[in-house]
Amino acid sequence: MSAMTFQEIVFAVLFSVVLVFNIAGNSLVIYIITNGRGMKTSTNYLLLNLAVADILCGVFLTPKFIIQPFFRHSVPDGVLGEWLCKLLLFCNIAWMASSASIFTMVCLSVERYFAVCRPHNFRQRFSPKIVKVLVMVSWIYAVVVASPTFVFTHFSRESFACDMNIPGHSIFILIESVCFLILMVFLLTKICMSLWCKQTVEPTGERDIADNKKKKKVTWCVLAVVVTFIVCWFPSYLYYIIDGFTSRTPILVTLLLASVNAALDPYLFSFQSSRFKVLIKKVLCCRKESS
Repeated sequence: MSAMTFQEIVFAVLFSVVLVFNIAGNSLVIYIITNGRGMKTSTNYLLLNLAVADILCGVFLTPKFIIQPFFRHSVPDGVLGEWLCKLLLFCNIAWMASSASIFTMVCLSVERYFAVCRPHNFRQRFSPKIVKVLVMVSWIYAVVVASPTFVFTHFSRESFACDMNIPGHSIFILIESVCFLILMVFLLTKICMSLWCKQTVEPTGERDIADNKKKKKVTWCVLAVVVTFIVCWFPSYLYYIIDGFTSRTPILVTLLLASVNAALDPYLFSFQSSRFKVLIKKVLCCRKESS
């Protein structure tokens, strides 16, 4: 065991704080959706999947930077060291969960598009059964995308660290992230134009006005989630791509930002709902929901 540097101590504290917020926020979302009356909607199933992906991302991303500095040269060699690298120290499960999270955000963007721009087809396109299939597809996709990292990650005895070399993987990550980003921006642009620019007739009935306000509120929250994702993940993707071509290592700040994104999602999106807020107060005050 070697002494931690001041930088490692600072980042260990920061990662610990982010992990606490991640577990607290996403656990509340999971508990409320699975136990709250009337919360099992198609939208909330996507939010539940996002919360599960985010909590897995945080749990398997941050411990490396909290615990590993204490045991920098104590990682066992052989089969145990190989599996520690594959499952924990190289954050492969975290990257897999982040892929499921990104896929789910794309689904949320598509869901908002149909809710706002094609409301007549919304219930047909996003029934609970279809959303459950999308949830399964998100994890199948995540496992397929992450499988090369599990295969090619290994423990290096020379550097006492985990190493990975996948030819062309950086290019794939670049194409994947750009395509998903373009799709989300396109859909959200169409949604914003439909809500704020193309309304030639303002809603007059109380129900229409309330429905329009709700759609705008949810759209703002989806925008906040996407913008936060871009801000938090772009540095990580950029350094990952640079690392693939120049053998540079991503700095800790980029990984801290990625973990912050997973912790912020429940506060940005899920908690905007008045229903969520009521149930949160009841959970925190240990009160049962009135029948």
